[in-house]
Amino acid sequence: MEIVNIFYLFLVFIIFFSINLPISISKLDNNFTYIDQLSFNIIIQSNIILFMSFLNVPLKIILIVYFAYLLVCFFFQFKDFTKIKLSAIKENYYYSFILVICLFIFLDISYSLTLDWDAQKFWFPKVLNFYNNETIDSLSSAPEPQYPFFGSLLWALFWKISFFSQEYTGRLIYAFLYCVSLASLTETLKLSNNFKIIFFTILILLSYKYIYFSGSQDLLIFCLISITAKIFYEVIGNNKKISIYQFIFLLMICNSLIWTKQEGVVYAFIISFTLLFSLKTDLLKRITFIGFIILLFGIRILIYKIYNFDISINNCCWNDLSFTSLIQRFSFERIITIITFFIFGFLKNSFFLLGLFFLITSLLTKKIFKHDIYIYFFYIMSYGFIFFAYIGSNIELVWMLKTGLDRLIFSASPLYILFVVKYINAHDLNI
Repeated sequence: MEIVNIFYLFLVFIIFFSINLPISISKLDNNFTYIDQLSFNIIIQSNIILFMSFLNVPLKIILIVYFAYLLVCFFFQFKDFTKIKLSAIKENYYYSFILVICLFIFLDISYSLTLDWDAQKFWFPKVLNFYNNETIDSLSSAPEPQYPFFGSLLWALFWKISFFSQEYTGRLIYAFLYCVSLASLTETLKLSNNFKIIFFTILILLSYKYIYFSGSQDLLIFCLISITAKIFYEVIGNNKKISIYQFIFLLMICNSLIWTKQEGVVYAFIISFTLLFSLKTDLLKRITFIGFIILLFGIRILIYKIYNFDISINNCCWNDLSFTSLIQRFSFERIITIITFFIFGFLKNSFFLLGLFFLITSLLTKKIFKHDIYIYFFYIMSYGFIFFAYIGSNIELVWMLKTGLDRLIFSASPLYILFVVKYINAHDLNI
């Protein structure tokens, strides 16, 4: 019967996220694909659910409003939905292959039911809060109330609509977003669907580990940055102007990051600054984007104030950020320790190794790519943030590095795949 439940949720995800906005994406951007539609709808619908939670209503009310929203969208897009969206899955074997792989991952998650330590300690109590129809007001008494709750909210919502009360069914949405986000990266290839299937399979084999689906929120960061990488490639990598669709999409991705984990706030601003320094558009639009990110972050602070959440960073790890204390921690020994763990972390990350191989290959073949500065800029800021976060920590450094650095490197790793994509596309391979 659980297999029936998995198939049911599988169809729910496909149908729900195939229902477009009342205004078709094609009117915002003429180059969108079925995968673009799925990823865009996941982000938009998730943000709608998130904003509804701010009203301090229970999950059952959020579900009613969410279903009403889908019905309205379906009414406006009925012809488009039946004519294009569902037929795309049937007629395009490439999309069908992606969904079949997604289904296999669903089955693996259903047979591996363990939750990691962070999930048990921090995230699952928030899931139970929503699942039991408590509101965000009740999260103030949950463990680590300063932690965002976006992932826990989605986990609880899709657990709620499952046939069986098995918590893993809520985590299947993570797997669906994971497959869609990697498919988004695959869509950047200018090759046949057969090669895209091979490339997508390689990405899955290199990155899939059950531990990432055991309740940790790092996977959501990874997925959101994967989709961001695709937009970066389309806009900055190809030296184009950003469309309204892409502008809205990135804003909603950044809002999702802000409400996923503490470091998600930093990634949202890193994305903003990457656009500021790399985007081909007038300065006003770039500054406007950062202004919206500041506004979204301000909304988070406001919500935290309204519901009496702790707005500080993780007090267990950074409880003394005075200048004198930071200077004392900035020692040669700590720097060497962090660099050493970084090196081993990179060597264990398949996306880094793959991207580095193609970057070196492109240099050796004198195929120097233009417009790649945004990738370096993104990683300099990302790893700079991680480095100083560890330097500023007041707890045992080696323990923190052992338990957290690999996950942080994994979260930010999708942009390495752009080196592979650019190399393949630049060589005009007829495969």
